[in-house]
Amino acid sequence: MPVNEDQLRQLLAERSEPARNRLVPQERIAARIRRARMKRTAGAGLLAVAVAAGVVSGVHLAHQHASMTSYSGPPLPVRFTASDGAAYRQLAVTDLADPARPSAVLTLTAGSAPIDLMGSCGLPRSGALIGVEVNGKIVSVIRCQDPPQLIGLPVRPGQKIRITFASATRLGLPGLPDVRTGWQFAAYTWAPPATARPAPAAPRLPPSYTGSNTTAGRGNVLRKLVAIRSGTWPRDRTATFDLTFHGHRSYDISVVCAGSIGGRLQVNHRLDDHQGDDSPWAGAVPCTPAGPRQLEQAGGDLSGANGLRFTLTYRLQAPSSYFAAAYAKRAASWTIAVYEEQS
Repeated sequence: MPVNEDQLRQLLAERSEPARNRLVPQERIAARIRRARMKRTAGAGLLAVAVAAGVVSGVHLAHQHASMTSYSGPPLPVRFTASDGAAYRQLAVTDLADPARPSAVLTLTAGSAPIDLMGSCGLPRSGALIGVEVNGKIVSVIRCQDPPQLIGLPVRPGQKIRITFASATRLGLPGLPDVRTGWQFAAYTWAPPATARPAPAAPRLPPSYTGSNTTAGRGNVLRKLVAIRSGTWPRDRTATFDLTFHGHRSYDISVVCAGSIGGRLQVNHRLDDHQGDDSPWAGAVPCTPAGPRQLEQAGGDLSGANGLRFTLTYRLQAPSSYFAAAYAKRAASWTIAVYEEQS
């Protein structure tokens, strides 16, 4: 049965318990911190990436066991120039087209420049997903789409890298659609443009949207925009929101980026309840590439005791601190919006 974005988010994202079950604000915040840590260790941040990639329209959650289709798309380019002037050069390439070989591997050593991955598939409209594992750690997913997407790798100079591309099921991510199709993957190194080009206009988000009803635990409810911040990378890297919980209403946080590297910037967040029970910086997840009415929760639903005031701080950063200077020479824009569930 096809699912929409909200339904897939419900299936893949860990939901907060209703605020009425949390009698003490500190307990609610502490539980939220534990969930945040568990999400990052268990790969829930990766599932959010899958939702952010837009793999929702017409996708079947049941595994499709048809024979894999050979890769029939054009070969990935050896060299190319991104829209912001960054020059890309291919380091290695591999295919995944044999049903008996459910994974593919690239092995290389990082140099003095950043490394990005690109994946191209034989059936761009199939909704297929491939998980990406670097040295045994799941770091992202690649969506079967046209044009192919790029993802940044969190690596350091001189590091030996073993990159494994495999189905979500094989990498231990149950629930993601396992659609068989042929793939081609390539690793690229890149150099930033000599002069950074202007950032695109900041993404625009709607004043309201219909999302899942987390208070009732079923159905949908209207969510209204209550706060919004926009900025330009690399000049603007943080956004702070001072908020108050109203009854059992929860908040959704949408983080959307635009520009050639927008989807590769990492976003993490920190919650301060002003009562000495602050959370540490949560593990970073890639920012959502901008799209019409595309909403993604970088931090999930937040709910707490009525009247509890708190501060949320969001921070954007490069995928790897070792190559932060190179990312600082490429412009992007971002918008972070807070939506409150309406009762």
